[in-house]
Amino acid sequence: MLDPVLGDYARNLPDARESEVLSLFATIINKYKGAMIDDVPRIFEAVFQCTLEMITKNFEDYPEHRLKFFSLLRAIAAHCFPALIRLSSPQLKLVMDSIIWAFRHTERNIAETGLNLLLEMLKNFQKSEFCNQFYRTYFLTIEQEIFAVLTDTFHKPGFKLHVLVLQHLFCLVESGMLTEPLWDIAAVPYPYPNNGIFVREYTIKLLSTSFPNMTGTEVTQFVSGLFDSRTDLSTFKNHIRDFLVQSKEFSAQDNKDLYAEEAAVQREKDRQRMLSIPGLIAPNEIQDEMVDS
Repeated sequence: MLDPVLGDYARNLPDARESEVLSLFATIINKYKGAMIDDVPRIFEAVFQCTLEMITKNFEDYPEHRLKFFSLLRAIAAHCFPALIRLSSPQLKLVMDSIIWAFRHTERNIAETGLNLLLEMLKNFQKSEFCNQFYRTYFLTIEQEIFAVLTDTFHKPGFKLHVLVLQHLFCLVESGMLTEPLWDIAAVPYPYPNNGIFVREYTIKLLSTSFPNMTGTEVTQFVSGLFDSRTDLSTFKNHIRDFLVQSKEFSAQDNKDLYAEEAAVQREKDRQRMLSIPGLIAPNEIQDEMVDS
């Protein structure tokens, strides 16, 4: 069944390619999981590059293909990760570039799919024998791209996931698991004592460029706080949020999306409290909530 469907998709003109083909293979992989590992290269070859060419020209064309493409990629990452490890360096770069493109997207569900996929990839590579090789290639790029969307004021709904990615990176670099230098040995005139010190310095330079109105001391204190709070997610998240809302770029904006997670928790607490009081919520409203969920 694979070859006729994949061949037809690959040969068709972009407007004739059915997005349901992407959904079909995502569903198959989610159902059969690791049994599909050997088929992933054929799927990749038939749908990956031609679909990317369709969806990355702008943020508007082929909306159905966009989400279904990243859902397929997420299914592969979740259930057939060994197949991704076997990809060539150019193919893996194509995957990573597509994930970065996804979380840059201004459509919330595509950006969130990209960020969740990125987190899964980061965790899987951390546990693999290719940990050093992968992070040496992509650590700094991922950090730079995540800080770019975190600080641009257009991607606030992704704040929770931005924080989780950064926490993962800072915890990893301080864990000692990365035993090879993250810096370019040929370009840096002196060796850093360890990757943690290098990433601190790199992050200070990166954020000093993003926030030119802040003093070097303010940026350095913020970065030190990131490393100090990295093992406590709540403190780490609050530290980043406080930094953002105090910045000139965010101070005059509506920042409710940065507090969306806490607001959702509070709404659920209020709902549970109201449910505990007999008669406060009509039975038909409770029934409607059950249907919606």
